Amino acid sequence: MKPSDLLSDELDQILCMLDILEVMHERLSQGKPVNLDDLKRIIQYFKIFANRTHNKKEEKILFPALRRHTGAQSNDIINQLKSENSLAELYLTSLKHIIKDVKKGSLQAKEKMLTLLKKYLVLEKTHLHNEQIFVIPLCNQEIPEDKQEKILKEFQAYDEKLFGHGMQRKFHKAFGKVIKNLQKHYYTDN
Repeated sequence: MKPSDLLSDELDQILCMLDILEVMHERLSQGKPVNLDDLKRIIQYFKIFANRTHNKKEEKILFPALRRHTGAQSNDIINQLKSENSLAELYLTSLKHIIKDVKKGSLQAKEKMLTLLKKYLVLEKTHLHNEQIFVIPLCNQEIPEDKQEKILKEFQAYDEKLFGHGMQRKFHKAFGKVIKNLQKHYYTDN
């Protein structure tokens, strides 16, 4: 396995959750009910997995390696991705707080939540697309094999520090089940 394989797997999982979030946004926009606790869980998933795990591995491990091996060539895209990560974190924090007001019945909070959800969806889908077309190919083409092995070990060490030994795989498996349950509910329940 290469670092790009691990990142691709993570991107696939994040994209699945974004698709569910998009369905929820559409339902809310149409005035249809959505379980706000499900929405809170999805936002928590993005805060923990996308921001605290995936993005931090890129920012602390992969991006510095890309800068070393590609030089100025990758600076602009890396700076853009890091900026988008910060903006996504801001959106998620705001959404977490707004949901409380939506639960209390605030129509103004609901409108603000819909706007933030849409902004987050557009930002993240564009961001992930850029990772797929720029970061992953750069990683495979520009970073030597021995350095890729080192990066993969650093990714695994980061995950173990965050989740505990062997827990990262369990985390992925557990969220895979959550994704399947949410897909079943939001893709079939009209």
